[in-house]
Amino acid sequence: MAVSLWAALIGIMSGAIGYWVSTFVMQPMLRFWDLRNKVLRDFIYYAQVINADGLNEDMKQLYRERVLSNRKASAELAAAILDLPSLYLFYLKRKGQVPAEAAKHLIGYSNNTDHDQAYRVETHIRRHLGLPKQT
Repeated sequence: MAVSLWAALIGIMSGAIGYWVSTFVMQPMLRFWDLRNKVLRDFIYYAQVINADGLNEDMKQLYRERVLSNRKASAELAAAILDLPSLYLFYLKRKGQVPAEAAKHLIGYSNNTDHDQAYRVETHIRRHLGLPKQT
């Protein structure tokens, strides 16, 4: 009887620890990585519509989508950073990545219409999120 009691206690403790790790460590990290990849996808997808002046109506609509997408991604990224474990934030800082800075600059990027300035801001965001460099 004592062996089965110990086995049950070990099983309950293992389940509780697994639930805690998956809920409070892994899910926030996976959410952050997903948002990071969304920012990269948006950079690639909306690359040609930094400035909508003189473009046709379809491209102007794409420009408006880019602005809204960047703003939404910035807000979601800022919220996701709050849920990240402290050790992971420390790890990111040691790697030279500051996701809070990237979220802040993503709002500025959405308002930007100058190609050179947008390139510099995008480079800054990529560096702080650990995304690959522009080609």
